[in-house]
Amino acid sequence: MFPMPLSLVSRTKHLGRLSNTKISSRSISILNKTFVQGEYNNSADIDTAIATVKKYDPSAYLPGLLLPTKETRVAYFAIRSFWIESGLRFAKKKEHSSISSSKQIPGIGQRDIQIPDDERIQFWRDGINDIVQESNNSTHENSTLRLLQHVVQKHELSSDYLYGIIEGREIDVNTKNYASISSLENHVELSCVNLLNLVLEAGGIRNHGSDENQIIFLASKHVGIAHGLTNALRLSVPTASSTGKVIIPQDLCEKHEIKSPRYLLSALGMGDEECKLHLQNAVSDIVDVARQHLVEARKMRNDVVNVDKGSYAIRAFLPAITSETFLDRLEEHNFDLTDRSLRNVGSLEHLKCIHRLVSASIRNEY
Repeated sequence: MFPMPLSLVSRTKHLGRLSNTKISSRSISILNKTFVQGEYNNSADIDTAIATVKKYDPSAYLPGLLLPTKETRVAYFAIRSFWIESGLRFAKKKEHSSISSSKQIPGIGQRDIQIPDDERIQFWRDGINDIVQESNNSTHENSTLRLLQHVVQKHELSSDYLYGIIEGREIDVNTKNYASISSLENHVELSCVNLLNLVLEAGGIRNHGSDENQIIFLASKHVGIAHGLTNALRLSVPTASSTGKVIIPQDLCEKHEIKSPRYLLSALGMGDEECKLHLQNAVSDIVDVARQHLVEARKMRNDVVNVDKGSYAIRAFLPAITSETFLDRLEEHNFDLTDRSLRNVGSLEHLKCIHRLVSASIRNEY
């Protein structure tokens, strides 16, 4: 057993207390000052970014706290918050309100307050334009853009990755169903691989000028796709209920004798057990693809850890652990996305996930 550094011991105690509890704005502020706030002087913006991740993408919260420095943690939460908000189909709750709300849908937003897709995407595209052009036209009014602007300038983050996320969001709203599993992989690559690459850049790792960094970004591609496929599965039910979009690709529908994605929705609503079984088989195939990407990424672990800043890259890849945890739960529930207990994670399971994450970070694994 590797000894745990004191900084991680302290951080882990906080993780255990906070991972399965509602967080008030005061406790977020304390957490921010302890682990996250660096030289950026607007703590409210950092509080908001942390709250956004905790509320809408809770599985991504713990990996952010396990990054090695305050500045990389600030960058992580800024990037994640932008990634989350650019994908919310419904309005966020007001920043001063409680984080926990029965009206909030993780990864989707607040019920009944829908934002037109073109308006949402254009807002974030304009925001990135202002950041890239070093303008304050929109950034000064939005806490996420203010913090992201600071992070982009401090770490010289690549605009291509930021615009890639926006492109992924645009494809998402314009795609009613995917033709194949490959097209689904290509889409999540735009969204999630660009996300991971920005986190890598925040740690000083760039995809140019060094051949040895290529292995890191290749691993990032596999982790990102696995992460994206997992998120698609995790959010499939709330997405289907709010937008009618089903993530099962057409080729898997044909393989498993599902007449069409639209038929799938109505059949499940009518309690069609045969259709439910077909859906489980299709979901199993997607899980297999996600797991294969994790296998490919982990084959590169020894090469990654031996590269300069490889230990940071491995911390950036910790979402692989949370993705695998969900895939394991899904398999335990017979790949049934409609099983309500799938998303009811108890305290013991939260603690197991914390243990896996902390152990992986100590052992330089992902």
